[in-house]
Amino acid sequence: MPAMALNRLLRRDVASWCLYDWANSAYVTSVITVVLPVYFLSLTPGDGKESLRVGLGSWSYQTTGVALWSYITGFYMLAAGIAAPILGAVADQTGKRKKSLAACVLVGALLTLSLFLVTPGRYQLCALLFAAASFFWACGNLFYDALLPNLCPNDREMDAVSTTGYAVGYLGGGLLLALNLMMVQNPAWFGLSDPLIATRLVFVTVGLWWMLFSIPMLLFVQEQASANPVAFSWRCITSAVSELGRTLGHVRRYRQLFRLLLAFIFYNTGIGSVIVIAVPFAKSELGISTSTLIGCVLMIQMLGFPASFLFIGLARSLGTKRSILVGLGCYVGIVLFAYRMTSPLEFWILGALVGLVQGGTQALSRSLYGSMIPEGKSAEFFGFFSIFNKVGSFAGPLAFGIVRDMTDNSRLAILVLAAFLVVGAVILASVNLDAGRKAERDGRSGKTTQEPDAQ
Repeated sequence: MPAMALNRLLRRDVASWCLYDWANSAYVTSVITVVLPVYFLSLTPGDGKESLRVGLGSWSYQTTGVALWSYITGFYMLAAGIAAPILGAVADQTGKRKKSLAACVLVGALLTLSLFLVTPGRYQLCALLFAAASFFWACGNLFYDALLPNLCPNDREMDAVSTTGYAVGYLGGGLLLALNLMMVQNPAWFGLSDPLIATRLVFVTVGLWWMLFSIPMLLFVQEQASANPVAFSWRCITSAVSELGRTLGHVRRYRQLFRLLLAFIFYNTGIGSVIVIAVPFAKSELGISTSTLIGCVLMIQMLGFPASFLFIGLARSLGTKRSILVGLGCYVGIVLFAYRMTSPLEFWILGALVGLVQGGTQALSRSLYGSMIPEGKSAEFFGFFSIFNKVGSFAGPLAFGIVRDMTDNSRLAILVLAAFLVVGAVILASVNLDAGRKAERDGRSGKTTQEPDAQ
């Protein structure tokens, strides 16, 4: 890594920004990915395999615990996706991105702590708390991502900083997951006699970890000042909605950026769904033990740390877009491998493959998008990034749940995810980066440009 890039990574504000990935990745590993999904399935009939009926009022729907987890995940993603661009526009107008992030951290972490209250049989309460905490976690990531462009003077350094954030997140999430694994497997080491209590205490450690390691970023990262900041009010919200409408009206000016977002919807549907569904699938279909599942996710975290840095070098040699396409090609192979997976050993192999490509692919997607957004619109445009992210993350679990319920076959449901990855890769290959960045520069200077379609 060039000395200039390394020096920038060691700067206090950049290091503090990356440390937030360390903070919130614990939520991804322990709550979204492994410990809570397994605990949730244990609260439902037949550990997620037997049918149950959920509903509201006179409406009801028969499903299974595995499919229900997919629906819950899709619900919070959709809710966050709808709210994100409005929240981003409000943050741009008021100049309070960091304060908005602090509020999301506080509320989300407190809701995570509240998961300790979920006792056997109370899967409805578990679903409600998880959806609410995950909503604030997702919205917090919007404001976190929006601070990235202000830290980096050029696209290459943005690649390095974004990827380092993911790498640090892998390390932080993995370290707490390792502690949680010891707590669940050996509760006596921590003065606990009941493994169930140990499992519930995992959520307490995640909430505290998230709050504690968010402090440096809130103290040391400076946000870009708004040109004409206004006080928060209802009028501010309606103005933000109107501003979003104007931004959508001008989207033809940023046609390549929109195409990139469209590609991201599809391929992130595949990536995000593999992450969310892998553990419930392995638990219900393969009967893999909880300790094995946690150990495999821990391996993914440890592999993801160095692998994310490898993607920095890959991006420098192949370019950011081509590097993402390499990652997507690997992910198609991962999904096809998951379709035929039958043993715990194959699940370990699957986890290793995911660890090698997951962080780098997502980090480069974030930095590629950040290099094309108009100046002074970071939170608003990352709001659009968030809604496209969440729409994809909503569609994947929803598609999995529907196919699973219609066919009673989780393997066919997993195979559907490969189609999302392929479509996303095809659209991404058509994005003209030079034209998109020229449109961003012209927009900054007040010019009007017509972007060519072909690269």
